[in-house]
Formats: sequence, C-alpha cells, structure tokens
Amino acid sequence: MADARLIASSSVCMLALGAVGLFGPPGSALALLILPLPALVAGGVGGTTQAAAATVGAVGVMGGLLGATVAVGFLALAGVPSVVASLLLRRAWRLEAVVAIAAAATILGGLGLAMWHEPNPAVWQDGLSNLWRSSFDTSLQIYRDFGMSTQAIADLDAARVEIAERIGLILPAMILLATTAVWLANLGLSRRWVWWPQLMTLSRWRTADWAIWLLIGSGFALFLPTRLLGWVAINVFIVCLACYFAQGLAIVSYFLQRVGLPRPLRAATFVVIALQYLAAALVVVLGVFDLWGDFRNLSARPADATAGRDADG
Repeated sequence: MADARLIASSSVCMLALGAVGLFGPPGSALALLILPLPALVAGGVGGTTQAAAATVGAVGVMGGLLGATVAVGFLALAGVPSVVASLLLRRAWRLEAVVAIAAAATILGGLGLAMWHEPNPAVWQDGLSNLWRSSFDTSLQIYRDFGMSTQAIADLDAARVEIAERIGLILPAMILLATTAVWLANLGLSRRWVWWPQLMTLSRWRTADWAIWLLIGSGFALFLPTRLLGWVAINVFIVCLACYFAQGLAIVSYFLQRVGLPRPLRAATFVVIALQYLAAALVVVLGVFDLWGDFRNLSARPADATAGRDADG
C-alpha cells in the first residue's frame, strides 16, 4: 500500500509540474526544470522500481491527455534519466558520475527528439537562428525599457552577428553546463525528502587531480591555428573552469559552515559570487590552487571531522 501511494503521488507530481510548466502563466515554464524531482524522490524513498513505475504512469497519462509527442519528450528528457540517476545513486556511484550520466542522457534524449521531429540538421540551424533573433530583439527591448542609451543599443545591435558567432562557438559547453546545473538543482532539492550519501559531504568535493592537465592542455590549444581544435579546446576549457568553480564553491561552503555562519548569510555570500564576476574569478582560482594547497585539510581540526555535513540540512 505504501509503495502504491508513493508511485501515485510521484506520478501526480510529475503531471502537475508538466501542466503548470506547459499551461501556466508566464514564467511558470521553470516548473519543467524540476520534472525529474518526483522520480528522484520516489527512487530514494522506495527504490528504482517505484521510480520507474511512477514515470511510466505519468507517461501513460500524458500520452492519453496531451499526445505521444509530449509523453515521449518527457520520457526522453526527464523520465529515463531520472530512473537511471536513482539507480546509480542507490548503487553508491560517485556524485560526479551520476550527474554526468544523467546530463548525457538528457542531452542524448534531446538530440533524439530533434532527429525524430526533423532529421535535417539544416532545419535545426534555421530554428536556432530564428530563436536567437527573437531573443536578441527581446533583450534589446528590455534594455530600452531600463533606459539604456540609444547609442549603446545601436552598438549592441551592430555586434549581433559577432555575438551570435561567439555563442555558437561555445554552445556545446553551455548546453552541457546548463543541463548539469539542472540535475544538480534537482538532486539538491531531493535532499528534503531523501538521504543521499553522495550529497552529504558536498563541501568536501574536489575535481579529479588529472583534470588540471585538461585545463592546461585546452588552454594552450586555444592558440592553435586549426579551427576545429580551437573549437574543441575552448569548450573543454570552459567545462574545466566550471569544475574548478564548483570546487571553489565547495571550499567556500566548507569554511562558511566551519565558522557557523547562518544559512541566510551563506546564501547571500553565494549570491554575491554569482553576481560579481571578480568574486567568481577568485573562486575559480581558489579551486585550481586547492590542488596544491589542499586548503580544507590544512585548516582542519579534530572538531572539523564532521565538517561538510550541513547540520541544518
């Protein structure tokens, strides 16, 4: 009976999030970003079988009410990756492996959906171009509404093509990092209902030591004349920087917990890091040099043995 309630409630939550995201007021589409959450909770509380059953139930109802396209889209982008992530977490896989596999599954699911709807990649390019033009025009209008000068807006509009080329160059890294961030957010939210051991010591997390060679190698490769190698190098470089940024955030979190800073002040610190590019750059540097400095172990005391586990969480 308990399993049936868990499966039913998880399916209802998936359907509710999907309905709000698809048919809610402007801004409610953000609800679609946490579609994996109910399956993760079901997988943590009950097991992988319960997560799969809840996902199948939600897919069936979505297919009946909204059509096969919506159901297959949910299954490819959130359903299957959620069940896989639950399985790996329950088998005690490392957090970075779980997140990487879940993000890869979502990206591959998106590519599969794109191929299903339109096998011709040239049409994808046209669609992305139209989306870019529309979003850029919307951004310019927002800048006008906020009082940006006419000359500044004209200069920005003149650089439209150059900006598009630069964004296109790093688009793979942006997609990967955005998908990873979504999965990390869902896993973080799931902590309210599920005890995942992999999430209990996040402030002790560190990038693999060998990643420094990827960072150095991709950095040097940026100056190679070959266009293809340069494209690969800049995307690898951005992903490596993001990994060390995450390590820097873990170090900051560790020391904020160690001094006993209240949750609101900790949250404010991370907001400042997110909004101030100089603070973000310092966090990246902190993450890189932790390879040699090992700051958390250098400053650890016997009383810090449990540091990294948030007593409030």
